[in-house]
Amino acid sequence: MTLTSELEIETPAKEFSNSLGSQKSFQVPVPVMQAKKEVVAFFGVGVECIGEIWYEGNVQIDGRLEGTIHTKGTLVVGDRAVVKAKIEAGTVICKGNIQGEVVAKESIKLLSPGFIDGTMSAPRLSVETGGMFNGRVSMGGA
Repeated sequence: MTLTSELEIETPAKEFSNSLGSQKSFQVPVPVMQAKKEVVAFFGVGVECIGEIWYEGNVQIDGRLEGTIHTKGTLVVGDRAVVKAKIEAGTVICKGNIQGEVVAKESIKLLSPGFIDGTMSAPRLSVETGGMFNGRVSMGGA
């Protein structure tokens, strides 16, 4: 099976089984395992996390995350993701739901059906038809 991330990277998946005695199996995109310059961290659908994450590269969230996110790379929030966080990133691409403060050094791209409820700060902002925003925008730089 071939998965395609929001960064338009072909990511073949590899199936693993849990060695702790569980009968469940799951698939992990290959770039996550190889840690190349594509997606460095991947939170899949069904993953829920509370806390703070720090990454140098790109992060894709398709699950639920509450806390703080720091990355110099790109943060991709998938269309099924729910993020309640203070976000600091190079670029933010949102197709899901973000509640909180979003600060991007380069740009914020709000795509359909994305929704941001909070504040956005970035030198460049684009909102696709169908993307929704509720809050305050600052484009004086991040």
